[in-house]
Amino acid sequence: MKKLLFLVVVGAAAWYGWHHYGDLLHKLPSHEAVIENHTGRPMTRVRLTVDGKTYVKEQIPDQGQVVIPFRVNNDATFTLVWQWETENMEKTWTGGLVPKGPMVQRHHLSVDEEGGVIYHAEPILASGGAS
Repeated sequence: MKKLLFLVVVGAAAWYGWHHYGDLLHKLPSHEAVIENHTGRPMTRVRLTVDGKTYVKEQIPDQGQVVIPFRVNNDATFTLVWQWETENMEKTWTGGLVPKGPMVQRHHLSVDEEGGVIYHAEPILASGGAS
Protein backbone atom coordinates (compact mmCIF):
# COMPACT_ATOMS: atom_id res chain seq x y z
CA MET A 1 0.00 0.00 0.00
CA LYS A 2 2.87 2.40 0.84
CA LYS A 3 4.48 1.69 -2.55
CA LEU A 4 1.22 2.51 -4.33
CA LEU A 5 0.86 5.78 -2.41
CA PHE A 6 4.49 6.66 -3.20
CA LEU A 7 3.93 5.97 -6.92
CA VAL A 8 0.77 8.13 -6.93
CA VAL A 9 2.65 11.05 -5.33
CA VAL A 10 5.59 10.71 -7.74
CA GLY A 11 3.18 10.42 -10.68
CA ALA A 12 1.26 13.53 -9.62
CA ALA A 13 4.52 15.50 -9.23
CA ALA A 14 5.72 14.34 -12.66
CA TRP A 15 2.39 15.28 -14.27
CA TYR A 16 2.45 18.72 -12.64
CA GLY A 17 6.06 19.31 -13.74
CA TRP A 18 5.30 18.23 -17.30
CA HIS A 19 2.29 20.53 -17.65
CA HIS A 20 3.82 23.52 -15.86
CA TYR A 21 7.40 23.31 -17.13
CA GLY A 22 7.10 26.57 -19.09
CA ASP A 23 5.67 28.41 -16.07
CA LEU A 24 8.60 27.30 -13.93
CA LEU A 25 11.13 28.69 -16.42
CA HIS A 26 9.28 31.95 -17.09
CA LYS A 27 11.39 34.90 -15.94
CA LEU A 28 9.51 37.37 -13.79
CA PRO A 29 9.61 41.00 -14.96
CA SER A 30 11.57 43.53 -12.93
CA HIS A 31 11.56 47.26 -12.38
CA GLU A 32 14.38 49.40 -13.80
CA ALA A 33 16.03 52.45 -12.27
CA VAL A 34 17.71 54.75 -14.80
CA ILE A 35 20.10 57.18 -13.11
CA GLU A 36 21.06 60.05 -15.44
CA ASN A 37 23.97 62.40 -14.67
CA HIS A 38 23.41 65.96 -15.93
CA THR A 39 25.64 67.62 -13.33
CA GLY A 40 28.55 68.75 -15.48
CA ARG A 41 30.94 66.45 -13.61
CA PRO A 42 31.29 62.72 -12.88
CA MET A 43 29.25 61.22 -10.04
CA THR A 44 31.16 58.73 -7.88
CA ARG A 45 30.26 56.18 -5.19
CA VAL A 46 26.64 56.06 -6.38
CA ARG A 47 24.34 53.99 -4.15
CA LEU A 48 20.66 53.37 -4.82
CA THR A 49 18.63 51.77 -2.02
CA VAL A 50 15.12 50.45 -2.58
CA ASP A 51 13.13 48.04 -0.38
CA GLY A 52 16.16 47.43 1.82
CA LYS A 53 18.50 46.44 -1.03
CA THR A 54 21.42 48.64 -2.09
CA TYR A 55 22.81 48.72 -5.64
CA VAL A 56 26.23 50.31 -6.18
CA LYS A 57 27.85 51.94 -9.21
CA GLU A 58 31.38 53.23 -8.79
CA GLN A 59 31.03 56.08 -11.30
CA ILE A 60 28.58 57.67 -13.72
CA PRO A 61 30.27 60.03 -16.21
CA ASP A 62 28.81 63.44 -17.00
CA GLN A 63 25.90 63.06 -19.45
CA GLY A 64 26.01 59.30 -18.80
CA GLN A 65 23.43 56.97 -17.36
CA VAL A 66 23.18 53.55 -15.73
CA VAL A 67 20.27 51.13 -15.76
CA ILE A 68 19.73 49.04 -12.63
CA PRO A 69 17.14 46.23 -12.77
CA PHE A 70 15.56 45.37 -9.42
CA ARG A 71 12.59 43.68 -7.78
CA VAL A 72 10.69 44.63 -4.64
CA ASN A 73 8.64 42.64 -2.13
CA ASN A 74 6.87 45.72 -0.73
CA ASP A 75 5.85 49.19 -1.86
CA ALA A 76 9.01 51.26 -1.48
CA THR A 77 10.79 54.58 -2.06
CA PHE A 78 14.29 55.32 -3.33
CA THR A 79 17.31 56.67 -1.51
CA LEU A 80 20.06 57.88 -3.85
CA VAL A 81 23.46 58.76 -2.37
CA TRP A 82 26.46 59.99 -4.38
CA GLN A 83 29.52 62.20 -4.41
CA TRP A 84 30.96 64.38 -7.10
CA GLU A 85 34.47 63.54 -8.19
CA THR A 86 35.77 66.95 -7.07
CA GLU A 87 34.10 66.92 -3.60
CA ASN A 88 34.16 64.63 -0.58
CA MET A 89 30.70 65.59 0.69
CA GLU A 90 27.88 63.10 0.05
CA LYS A 91 24.63 64.21 -1.55
CA THR A 92 21.39 62.39 -0.68
CA TRP A 93 17.94 62.29 -2.25
CA THR A 94 14.91 60.32 -1.11
CA GLY A 95 11.67 60.02 -3.04
CA GLY A 96 9.76 58.26 -5.75
CA LEU A 97 7.34 55.38 -5.31
CA VAL A 98 7.87 51.78 -6.39
CA PRO A 99 4.71 49.65 -6.31
CA LYS A 100 5.00 46.02 -5.24
CA GLY A 101 3.28 44.94 -8.42
CA PRO A 102 2.14 43.28 -10.54
CA MET A 103 2.91 46.29 -12.74
CA VAL A 104 6.60 47.06 -13.28
CA GLN A 105 7.99 50.49 -14.12
CA ARG A 106 11.06 52.26 -15.45
CA HIS A 107 12.05 54.89 -12.89
CA HIS A 108 14.09 57.86 -14.20
CA LEU A 109 16.23 59.74 -11.67
CA SER A 110 17.88 62.70 -13.40
CA VAL A 111 20.47 64.55 -11.30
CA ASP A 112 21.04 68.22 -12.20
CA GLU A 113 24.09 70.47 -11.65
CA GLU A 114 22.84 71.66 -8.25
CA GLY A 115 22.26 68.15 -6.91
CA GLY A 116 18.52 68.19 -7.41
CA VAL A 117 16.81 65.05 -8.67
CA ILE A 118 13.98 65.08 -11.18
CA TYR A 119 12.00 61.84 -10.86
CA HIS A 120 9.40 60.28 -13.11
CA ALA A 121 8.20 56.76 -13.80
CA GLU A 122 6.67 55.04 -16.80
CA PRO A 123 5.21 51.56 -17.17
CA ILE A 124 7.29 48.84 -18.81
CA LEU A 125 5.02 47.16 -21.30
CA ALA A 126 5.11 43.38 -21.51
CA SER A 127 6.78 42.07 -24.64
CA GLY A 128 5.18 39.47 -26.81
CA GLY A 129 1.70 40.96 -26.58
CA ALA A 130 -0.79 41.36 -29.40
CA SER A 131 0.11 44.03 -31.91
